[in-house]
Amino acid sequence: MIKIWLLISMISMPGMPSVKHTAELWFDESKCEARRVDIENVLYNTAAEQGINPVYIETWCLESNMFVMKAT
Repeated sequence: MIKIWLLISMISMPGMPSVKHTAELWFDESKCEARRVDIENVLYNTAAEQGINPVYIETWCLESNMFVMKAT
């Protein structure tokens, strides 16, 4: 088995009918955490530039174990 990190971002803004979400796959926790901070900053800055306020963003790096298929 290998360990993976799933980065999940949830964004809620006024006027949006639902919560927007994205996901990315990482194989290293520190890279996932660094990307998580980058995503939050980019989303906050983009919303501010467009005059969208308030904006609510929450992100997580979730650890998981995955099976690896071996060639036979």
